[in-house]
Amino acid sequence: MSDQERPAGRRGRPRLVGRREEILDAAVRVLAERGIERLSLAQLAAALGFSTYALTYHLGTKDDVLVAVAEHVETQIQAEFTEMLRQPDLTMPDLIRRYWATTQDPSAPQSMRLWLELVLLASRDPDRLPGFLDRAVQSWHDVIAPALGDRPDAEKLISLAFAAITGLELLKLITPDSDRSDQALEALIDLFQTALR
Repeated sequence: MSDQERPAGRRGRPRLVGRREEILDAAVRVLAERGIERLSLAQLAAALGFSTYALTYHLGTKDDVLVAVAEHVETQIQAEFTEMLRQPDLTMPDLIRRYWATTQDPSAPQSMRLWLELVLLASRDPDRLPGFLDRAVQSWHDVIAPALGDRPDAEKLISLAFAAITGLELLKLITPDSDRSDQALEALIDLFQTALR
């Protein structure tokens, strides 16, 4: 059995293939709905329909669960980004619009809320989610950089896009019934189109 199949120091039968992913998908949904900090493993296990033993067997301690959830969310975001990058000659406005379209999914607000909560948690206690912030920034960088080419101001524009889009996601969470974030997105695209001429 590989080290990835069983937490260090654990013995017993191997985990069922795919079960961990199923649990992580459910844990992401529950944590997105209820929040991270106040949820206990027992509450999470009950909400998922598992025993606490089954949850800890597959994922470990609460901090292990948070690390696994953060990695799972990162993997999902990276998969979305990879799909976007398959489009040839993707321009910055196209990239922004394509990403923003993913925020229209009914489950998007919960996912955005969880991602932002993970960012805040990692910024308060980086050792709790090691490398999460660096990987989050790098993922955005890797997606945006090809759309900017070899411009000398590319790094500044990447930082601006990352900050602006994250802020627009936050605005969308704060004012879900308003079209403010959509209008601001179009203004952001106009700014980028002007800057990229």
